[in-house]
Amino acid sequence: MISTKHSAQMILGLTVGLFLSVFVCRAATPAPDHPLSLKECVRFAIEQNPSAASALHSGRAAMARVGISRSALWPTLGITGALSESYSRPPSGSGSGGNNGLTSSSATFSGQYMLWDSGLRKAGLGGAQASYEATDAGYATTVQDLAVSVDTNYFFLQGAEWILQIAQETLKQADFHLDMAKARNDVGLSPRSDMLKAMTAQADAKLQVIHAESTVTSTRSNLAVLMGFSADTQIQIEDAEREARLPELPDWASGWQRAQATLPELRAATQMAEAYRFAYLGAKALFKPSVTVNGSAGVSGSDEWPDRDQWRIGLNLNIPIFTGYENKYQIIQSREAWESSKADLQNALLNAERAAYEARISLAEALQSVSAAEAFVASAQENMDVAEGQYKNGLGSMLDIVDATTSLESAKLRLISARLSVATTRAAWERATGENLLEDIVVPSTSTQLTVGDK
Repeated sequence: MISTKHSAQMILGLTVGLFLSVFVCRAATPAPDHPLSLKECVRFAIEQNPSAASALHSGRAAMARVGISRSALWPTLGITGALSESYSRPPSGSGSGGNNGLTSSSATFSGQYMLWDSGLRKAGLGGAQASYEATDAGYATTVQDLAVSVDTNYFFLQGAEWILQIAQETLKQADFHLDMAKARNDVGLSPRSDMLKAMTAQADAKLQVIHAESTVTSTRSNLAVLMGFSADTQIQIEDAEREARLPELPDWASGWQRAQATLPELRAATQMAEAYRFAYLGAKALFKPSVTVNGSAGVSGSDEWPDRDQWRIGLNLNIPIFTGYENKYQIIQSREAWESSKADLQNALLNAERAAYEARISLAEALQSVSAAEAFVASAQENMDVAEGQYKNGLGSMLDIVDATTSLESAKLRLISARLSVATTRAAWERATGENLLEDIVVPSTSTQLTVGDK
């Protein structure tokens, strides 16, 4: 017999399992049924990646805090009501019998408005606005970083597929070389060792194909997860030319000038410094005089209601005199935090300049590496042709062919690595210099006006 405890655990497990299955079914997005372009992959990532969604909602929460700060500029109004009943027992011996009861009720409309606060509300609103701008810039930073991550993984997947093609080409060459070695060995024109060397090279080529296939699968999984799909989603990307035209090396001065004007992380650091400046102004205003006007009007009654009305209006003046030096230390704290944020801004500028400069150096190296790798491939291909020709004519050995095959494969892989490096360093340069990586892609805005109940 199943115990009550086990029954409860079973029910709980089934409930959680049902909830998770429903959630997964709702959250799952069908995999695209066509090869994806780079722009499509970036769009999927912006729409589905949780980090982008988290930064988006953080930005909207910061926007709501601006509204909260702005509400302090408005008067506050309210209605209060009260109903009470009281009883009193007369003293013993007074001759009065029973309890004396009194029922009273009241309704009051009241309002309050801050006439003067020495700039406290203005500083609070300015700080909230600057914090929102910093959070919005942080969202833009997250989205741009996500876009460059998608770019990089997209190029990695392209490269993995190219490497698989080379491994398959190498395997075909190894099969051909083994056939040659067997044919020559059968007629006594080459030793058995040549055939064994060719068989070893063929086995190694098969292993390279298996490794390349695994790399394609792993790289595809990384890209799928970045796009918000499950790791086993079988996405496909558009074919790209392995001999595509190379870009020109960009100009440093114009790139860095654009970076200073458009980089979201620099905007975030600037706005954070501004938020701390407003916090400093608010700390200075917190302990200065304030004037508040308030008033109320209402009716009340005892047994009959209403039997009287009342109203009140007045001004409240608050002048802090001594706060245990709290005002002094709050001002010091906020001032030092402001100075720290200004130093953070300078540090952000230096880091941004370094990142942009290093990206350009890496791009220049990659462009030069392509030319050198192309020459390496041409030389290795010529060496392969010579080795095959000599072997056919009985002037060379299978070892020469295996060495030539290895060199040719290595040269092709280096060329792919150089071309991939051009693509990835170009994306890094564009990110580091503030180029828009989201052209023609609709990005949700943190400034969307939300209402209560919106999701």
